[in-house]
Amino acid sequence: MHLLDWPFLDALQTGALVVLFLILGMAAVEHRDRMLGWLALSCLLVGLRHAVLALSFLPTVNPDLANRVQSLLAASGFIALCAALTALFPRHVPRWFPAWMGLSLSPNFIRNLFLAQPGSWDTWMHHTGSLAYLVGCGLILAWTLRARRGEDRMAKRLFPAFLVLALPVIAEIVTLSLFDLKLRLSGLSLMILAMIIGNSWQWHLSSTLESRIRRMKHEVETWRSLLPGPSFRTNQPSREMEGLFGAAWPDQIRTRPAATLVGSDGATYRTQSRILYEQERVGWFERDEVTLPGQQGFLAGWTVGLGMDDPMENARYQALLNSWGAAVQLWGTVPPRDAPYPSLLLWAREPSILTVWREGNLLRRRPRWIQIGGPITEGPHARVEPGASDTDIQGTLDRLLSRH
Repeated sequence: MHLLDWPFLDALQTGALVVLFLILGMAAVEHRDRMLGWLALSCLLVGLRHAVLALSFLPTVNPDLANRVQSLLAASGFIALCAALTALFPRHVPRWFPAWMGLSLSPNFIRNLFLAQPGSWDTWMHHTGSLAYLVGCGLILAWTLRARRGEDRMAKRLFPAFLVLALPVIAEIVTLSLFDLKLRLSGLSLMILAMIIGNSWQWHLSSTLESRIRRMKHEVETWRSLLPGPSFRTNQPSREMEGLFGAAWPDQIRTRPAATLVGSDGATYRTQSRILYEQERVGWFERDEVTLPGQQGFLAGWTVGLGMDDPMENARYQALLNSWGAAVQLWGTVPPRDAPYPSLLLWAREPSILTVWREGNLLRRRPRWIQIGGPITEGPHARVEPGASDTDIQGTLDRLLSRH
């Protein structure tokens, strides 16, 4: 006995499911999404099932063959739906669930492919397949409920839809098995379910991307705050950059990325930048302390004694110390035995030479000093290797002078 067996209803479900197959299939290919791919395949198979049901009313179509084909397509569509749910809830639905369902529905495949005439075997295999459908629906609802309790956002949105839309499928299976009444409404359920899943999946992806964008923006701002100087982007306005270098500062940065610019305050600024997108550059700038008005660098006010063997290294150290604002006393290789002594010493000799400053005369005090090369010894002094870079020397001086 058929209820609602109008060909138009099956044709309507076929058209809607084919449209969903095209939409979900293109989205799956574009995003390389397995869940959308399985869901699109499920819509296609169930849509073909209803197409066969619509064609079965034609007098030239064998009704027994049409019934077998639609049953095979329904089983295949349900397995594809199980695979989509496995990809949708990977932490809660076992990955072998589609294979289990395929094995449970094997009696349905056997009776439609190999049993020529209806009989007792056909009936029992049909009931076994119907029971597999019911068990599969129950497991889907149970696992979705577990995911919902596990604070899964997708499960929270989809569980009510699963619960409501499973009822027509269960009703179709029960009425067919117990009362031989055919309610062809599973296509409508899958159509509504596919639209809800697709919409929820799009919402999930959008919210995830927005969350990532917010985290990335926060990370970018955090990194920019750790830069040694104020940061800039040439495609974004900056009041600080415009106030120092004028309105044409972006063009100056683009044409000379590592240029030294003169600010409106009379100081020079060093810029560092990299290309971000096409012609946009991102970077930072810092003042050159040597050129600051009324200031001579971080060693301003310090007298530094310098004793080196190598004339080239001696000249390099002297130029560095002068650029940092220090007053340099050239000792050569022999320390003076009479005061006044410098407050800071850069010395290319062994520490034992300076023991003469440990005598009782308070005027012969020992200064802060940096040993350049030589043996590694303990003591309050600092030590750098010969040929150390300017950055290493500056860092060593900063640490030594910051000691209390």
